[in-house]
Amino acid sequence: MANPNKRSALTKATNFVNLDHIPGPRGLYYLNYVRHFQRNILQAFKRVNSEYGPIGSFPWPMNSIIIYSPEFSKSVLVENSKSYIKGEQIEELRAVVGNGLATNNNHESWLKSRALLAREFNNKSVDGFVESFKEISIAHFDQWPDSSFSLDLCEEMKLLTFKIACQTLLGSKLSHQDAKDVNAAVHYTSIVTYKRIFQIFPIPYWVPTLTNLKFNRHYKNLDRIVKKLITEEQKNSKKDTNNSRPSVLQKLVHAKDDETNFSFSDEELRDEVLTMMLAGHETSAHTLTWIFGLLAKHKDIQEELYQEIMKSENVHPQNYMEEIKILRCVIFESMRLYPAFPVLSRKTAADVKLGKFDIPKNTNVVIPIYVMQRNSEYWENPSEFRPERFLNEANEKSYAFLPYSRGPRRCIAELFANTEMAIIVVLMLKRFSLSLKASELPEEEAFVSLKPTGGMLIEFSWR
Repeated sequence: MANPNKRSALTKATNFVNLDHIPGPRGLYYLNYVRHFQRNILQAFKRVNSEYGPIGSFPWPMNSIIIYSPEFSKSVLVENSKSYIKGEQIEELRAVVGNGLATNNNHESWLKSRALLAREFNNKSVDGFVESFKEISIAHFDQWPDSSFSLDLCEEMKLLTFKIACQTLLGSKLSHQDAKDVNAAVHYTSIVTYKRIFQIFPIPYWVPTLTNLKFNRHYKNLDRIVKKLITEEQKNSKKDTNNSRPSVLQKLVHAKDDETNFSFSDEELRDEVLTMMLAGHETSAHTLTWIFGLLAKHKDIQEELYQEIMKSENVHPQNYMEEIKILRCVIFESMRLYPAFPVLSRKTAADVKLGKFDIPKNTNVVIPIYVMQRNSEYWENPSEFRPERFLNEANEKSYAFLPYSRGPRRCIAELFANTEMAIIVVLMLKRFSLSLKASELPEEEAFVSLKPTGGMLIEFSWR
């Protein structure tokens, strides 16, 4: 079982790799960069790109290269993916969620787990979640005022996607108090984990700082509740075999690979459920917040999308992304500007070559997709919100566009997330016209997912 108190502050600095042949800051300039990373990681990544081009290196103790090239990204994620494992940064997440799909570096066990999990996120399974997506969203919007109003959409989207996650992933078996505890725990552990990822020498969790004490309390709550849910599901599943809308947890409890005879142990179930909660809850919420913020700012595009939605009454919700072209373009363009995961990371499992550079084993490879997806070398007028650019399928398939990663480690819940977001956008715009309260969108900040600093205040008018 995962235990954050077993993590050492020196884990990130145990190996030395020689990166002197790759351009990057050295000496006091290196230390200046370290401070910059800790203050504003997104700006630091931009600075590396502007000063060193498609690749920059940070030797010991970071032992990292940072790459900004679609060609390099394709090599790492797809062409030579077997030469890479999940990066050291993922160790911080593993301390919380164990060896779930996002953190497991054992290729054999990862393949077995992915095979079982893939069945729960395929077309048929996602179609089974559509009514839940709709019903929960409608019920949530029904609680809003009957006249024009303003609210922080970021908090509302976190609450909505949490409700959806509870029902579709866990089966809505949470008490009110447990739901509050899980929501608070997911939020706090996500923030602390992300901050630690980019600390060179993070303080061990067993040191009784105020942050660590609060983190450990939330961690224990999360662990306790998930284990209780698994135990209850194992007991109740024998009584309830006719559930027309089984949750992912309910299906995973019974999941078994007929060829390998593999099924999840209680510990593996716990790891996968925690991974889904941490990876999938706030990421969708923040992406939706950016989508609505961009539409509120660009009223002409919002109106165009609304008109297309009203012409598509007979389209099945699972087909929104395919049938309502502008909706697909709006969602992808929003994820280009504000990717849920702004950074991907790997670690070399062997000596590899990237272009003309020899990369030693045990090198951390960081791909700041937030920067690459805003690079004028790959995108025309990259800072502008232009959904129509995704009418060209080449942009969607480009390795300069990686919101769900690529290759064998591509996000398994991509269809789930896209369908959920598309349904929420359609239902929202059918009811409301959105306006931005401020003159500009808020600044973005990176935690586990990219969030608006201070929230997103939106003004709603009923249609």
